[in-house]
Formats: sequence, C-alpha cells, structure tokens
Amino acid sequence: MITIVGESLVDVVARQGHDELTVHPGGSPANVAVALSRLGQRTALVTQVGADSYGALIRTHLESNGVDVILAGPAGQPTSRALATLDAHGAASYEFDLSWDVRGLRLAEESIALHIGSLGVVLAPGGEQVLRLAESACRGGDVVTSYDPNARPSVTPDRRAVAAVVERAAACAHIVKMSDEDLAFLFPGTSPARLAERWLGADRPTQLLVVTKGRDGATVVTRSARFAVPAVPVVVVDTVGAGDTFTAALLAGLADASVLSREVLAARVAGEPGLLRDIVGQALAAAALTCTRPGADPPTAGELRSFLAETGKGGTGHRRGQP
Repeated sequence: MITIVGESLVDVVARQGHDELTVHPGGSPANVAVALSRLGQRTALVTQVGADSYGALIRTHLESNGVDVILAGPAGQPTSRALATLDAHGAASYEFDLSWDVRGLRLAEESIALHIGSLGVVLAPGGEQVLRLAESACRGGDVVTSYDPNARPSVTPDRRAVAAVVERAAACAHIVKMSDEDLAFLFPGTSPARLAERWLGADRPTQLLVVTKGRDGATVVTRSARFAVPAVPVVVVDTVGAGDTFTAALLAGLADASVLSREVLAARVAGEPGLLRDIVGQALAAAALTCTRPGADPPTAGELRSFLAETGKGGTGHRRGQP
C-alpha cells in the first residue's frame, strides 16, 4: 500500500477563447493517488472534502478509480476549488479557494511508502500536521517517504517562507521530485546538482532527486550519479496533471522493481543507474500520454504499456510485472 496525504479539490477549467467551463476532480495529491491506482498500485489518500456536491464528485472519482479514501478534518467546510485557465498552448495557471484543516492523520495499514506534496504541506493549519506525520514516518520503521513541492506562487507568494517549509519536508524525504519551475521559484539560481549537494548528504535520508523539465525531460541525481533522461514528444492538449502522473509513475516503477524499501532503495539507486534511467523514462512517457488528453486523466497500466510499445520505450525488463 502507498499512502498519499494532501488536498483534493475540483478544477474548474476555462480555456482562453471559450465561454464554457468544465469541472474535473483534481488536486495534486489526489491526482497522484488516482494515477498510482490506475498503474496497479494499492493506494490510499488521506484528504479533506466537504459534504457538498463537489465533495461527492471527488469521492466518487477517487473510489471509482480504486483509491481508498481516508477523510480527515471537518466535513462542514466547503470543498476546495481551483480555477484553472488554459492558454493557447494548453498550459494552466491557477486561482484557488481552499480549505485545509486536517487532523488525526495516519498511514493506511500495510503502507510501504508515504507521499506528500503541494499545498497540503504549506497551507495552515493542516500543513503542520502533514509535516509531523512525514517526520514521524521518517524516524521509524521502513516506510519510504516521497515529496513533491509542486509550488503554487499564486497561493503562497512568500518565497522565503515556502522555501523554509520545502527544506523541512525534503529533510525527511527519501525521494524528492520537483519541476524546474519549482526550483526556479523556490531556490532561484540553484542548479539540480547544487541542490543535490545539500539534500543528498550522508546525514540526510534523501537518496534520489528528480527535476522534471517539461519538453526537455528530466535531470536525475543520486549520491553517485547524475544524468538526463529525454522527454517523449507528443502533441499537447493540456498539461494538467502531467507532473502528478510523473510522480505516480516514478513511485509505481520503483514499487514494481521492489525498490520501495529504505535499504533496497539506497543500494539499488546507487548501484543500478540503468534501472533508474528506465523507470524515469517510463514516468516521462506516462506524463507525456497524460498531456495528450484534457484534464488530469492519467493512463492505466495497459494504456501505458501500449504507449511504451508504440514509442519504442518499453522492454526494459526490470519489472516483476508489466507497467
């Protein structure tokens, strides 16, 4: 089981030049949970939704995709919303109306990994509870922790304050994924290699840093290697959910390769760069496939398998089962 903790919301999507609004279930952690489940992983999402029509829409969406939903926080508050405006190229910008007051957080039973990220880590008052859960998980047991800042400057514009929270979250994460936009906002002028010098030190748990770069693929840094993985070119409909799909496919790939254990992660990430290159390549393919469809609509395992075969990215042979 992989537990994700973070916000669920509805994306109210407006495309430039069109009058019609569309409503999609969303929220970065919720998107990760759905993508993980579609890729064949047992998945639980600890989140907050209201007892309203948007909340019902989100719960139906999560449960119909096989996600175990663990509700935390008061249900009397309205379900969070994001207005996503798409430009002519399909890139999204957001405005948010949010509620985040989770409490009593816990991991789902039999969890081997915990993923946190996005607004659920930085918004008060719930963000502090999420950080405490991650820090507790990092201190004991064999749960692998994963973190994606997925910064939203329009919601949390105080860069220094957000960067301090990101530093705290990264300090208890074995895996950190961020976009190049996150890196530029949070730590301007800092390269992935320079950030890795701080975050992948021997006194910290972090074993893997991946910085995604949209059409330019991703930079992967471990304690013993640094390399780039190219993106899979596609015709983009929009980019909603692409980064979340990458995160999910990265975790799913590590799980399928039996790497989601602290000891195994440390050994194989350091000793098998080819394995990591394959997993990141397939995560980029999953993100690319998501970009060919409107909204946060990640692929199923079968769809990704077919796409990998079509693009010549399959056949890596490291998995216990097919992607």
